[in-house]
Amino acid sequence: MDMQKPEKVRHLNPSIIVVLICALLTLAAFGLQQRLMHERVALHAAADAVQYQRTLEQGIRSYVQLSRDLAGFIVASEHLTPKTFDTYMRSTDVLREHPGLRYIGYVPRTARAMQPEAGAGRLAGPAVAGQQPGAADPGHVYPYLYAFPQDARALAAQGLDFSAIPERWVAMQHARDTGASAVTAKHSYVAPLAGAASPVPIIVVFTPIYDLAMPAATLDERRAALRGYVFSIYEVAEIIERVMGPQFEELFDLEIYDGKPSPQNILYDRDKRPHVLLHDRDEPGVHRASVQVCDHDWTMYFFPTPAYEVRYQTGMGTTILLLGLFVTGAMGYGTRTALGNLRERSRQSADAHRFDEVFQNHPSPVYALDLQRRFINANAHALKEFKLAKTDLMGTSVEDLIVPENRERARAQFQQVLRGDTVSYDSAIVDGDGRRVDLCVIMIPVKQDGHVASVLGIAENITERKQAQWRLSESKRMLQLVIDHIPQRVFWKDTDSKFLGCNEAFCRDAGLAHPDQIVGKTDFDLPWKDSAEAYRRDDQATIASNQAKINYEESQQRDDGSESWLRTSKIPLTDIDGRTVAVLGLYEDITDRKLMERQLKEMAHFDSLTGLANRAFFYHHLEHATARARRSAALLALMYLDLDRFKAVNDSYGHELGDRLLKAFAQRIRSVLREMDVVARLGGDEFALTLEDLHDRHAAESVAAKLVAAMQQPFVFDGVELTVGTSIGVAFSAPELSAQELVRRADQAMYRAKHGGRNRYEIDEH
Repeated sequence: MDMQKPEKVRHLNPSIIVVLICALLTLAAFGLQQRLMHERVALHAAADAVQYQRTLEQGIRSYVQLSRDLAGFIVASEHLTPKTFDTYMRSTDVLREHPGLRYIGYVPRTARAMQPEAGAGRLAGPAVAGQQPGAADPGHVYPYLYAFPQDARALAAQGLDFSAIPERWVAMQHARDTGASAVTAKHSYVAPLAGAASPVPIIVVFTPIYDLAMPAATLDERRAALRGYVFSIYEVAEIIERVMGPQFEELFDLEIYDGKPSPQNILYDRDKRPHVLLHDRDEPGVHRASVQVCDHDWTMYFFPTPAYEVRYQTGMGTTILLLGLFVTGAMGYGTRTALGNLRERSRQSADAHRFDEVFQNHPSPVYALDLQRRFINANAHALKEFKLAKTDLMGTSVEDLIVPENRERARAQFQQVLRGDTVSYDSAIVDGDGRRVDLCVIMIPVKQDGHVASVLGIAENITERKQAQWRLSESKRMLQLVIDHIPQRVFWKDTDSKFLGCNEAFCRDAGLAHPDQIVGKTDFDLPWKDSAEAYRRDDQATIASNQAKINYEESQQRDDGSESWLRTSKIPLTDIDGRTVAVLGLYEDITDRKLMERQLKEMAHFDSLTGLANRAFFYHHLEHATARARRSAALLALMYLDLDRFKAVNDSYGHELGDRLLKAFAQRIRSVLREMDVVARLGGDEFALTLEDLHDRHAAESVAAKLVAAMQQPFVFDGVELTVGTSIGVAFSAPELSAQELVRRADQAMYRAKHGGRNRYEIDEH
């Protein structure tokens, strides 16, 4: 019996052999179709994953920007209170706009001796149990001060030292030393306030705030100038799920690691099964990308779900199997069945080339490179863009087309693609006609058996966009030239009062070598820093009102302590939505005009010899003084006085010495009076003064006696000793007396004093 088995095998019916061959061919065709389908799914998955990657990058940037915006608000707020903080946060609607945000607030840098006792509650979970507040920084603590929302948990945690939590302290130090926002590693906090607690993975973003009055250019200066931090606490899972949207969960299983993949570094795993750690990362269709989140690199792996693959599945696989079985059976019965099987394999071959049809008909320039960067395929749009025939392009290295200055960067990008990453970058080539073409290139790795087998490139011609950017740059340069030739000083600032630019005239006033040096500075950094706070308030008022302020005058202190005057205009600049995004300012120096106005005013109201008020000013003042005394029933005294024997001094020593005597006489009068008393030279040697708000007449008589006594001391000029006295007439206000009548009475009293012997005073007794 054993000898008969080989004989039977040799004499098997040929139809059975055909059936076996057909079955094998059917299975091979099915496998080929499945492989092509998976490759197509992988290409689509890579493209979709790139879009979701960009969505996540934009979302995360908006979350980080939230902390920076709050930091700008705190810096700009002169007196921040819990009420103003809460009002600002409610106005921004941050909880609705930023899903996953649990708390946002402010922790100041506080000397340990000043730290209030922390509340019993803690935002940190079991990972920090037993930590002593402030243990991370012996000199200072960082107690939570403000938080939004101000719920029961936030109130319970008020005073908590954030630096006592290791993960947060690492990020706080990095933010302090670099001046940029920093993010913590993943850690946990307890979600409920009481009861059964479960840890929730969180990250915290810290944005440093520095004292604007202190320099912060170097590491040591930043550490010294640190004022505190804006913190924002996020639940990682909710951020990812809300940013990506519900459709994403149907298409991809996403895993995110903080750095290299490890169990400790898992930030997010939608299905709670770490495929990367289980070495599933090399499966077809898996897309790897990285996102920069502050100072951390998040590594992302996109795993297409079965639902994603269903989108691109067809009935072709089932068709192949069914037709293969049918053809296999038919081939056993004759040649007709065999011919039918050949036609079926032809259909299978057409399906295998379907991807190539998609490749050729793609609306963008698409090409394929081998691992040596040589062209192995290109569609018609690519050939048209490159201005080359396909026979000339195939086998050519892509580096031969790239302009020399971009080649090194292109090589680095290609190496990153070979590591399995999708990259996007701008480059430039020289086409077949010798013209430079600027391109935006997306390069996608095409994997076979878990390894990169080729690279798919998609290009977009951005030459016109680049030229438009160049024209815009030239337009800006021409505008700068125009502004630089305007005689007025011109500047423009952002809404945080930071300079965005200026013209040459302003640059010279600021003591800078070039207008570019003004960018990022504030008025606190410039020679007029003593007036900077007033300018900042003025900027904010213009922004808040959205109304231009034209030709208003303001003073400014120079470095040498002198005062200068400026005529300024400030105009809010708005975007297409009407929001104020910047402030345009123009000013000119009007110091000389102000000095001239001041001199003219002094000439109109003051005596040029003695510096006292003149006759016109004094009589104007007297009208108001008598009116005030009448309204308030107060006592006002008017004194008229002159120098005894002044004419003899002029006749004997000349007018020059007489003028010096008048100036000295005026100084002695001023030395006796109060600051509020007004004294004037009416002309010649005649003077007058007013004493307001007197308790009684004796006070005026005391002043008159002091004036008489003050003039008893001789006046000495260049060895010439002059002894002169003064005669004073005193009159007091009354409700029925006008200013003119009061003058007449004081004048008459003065003449009575002269006739009574000079060097004395006389009281009007009417």
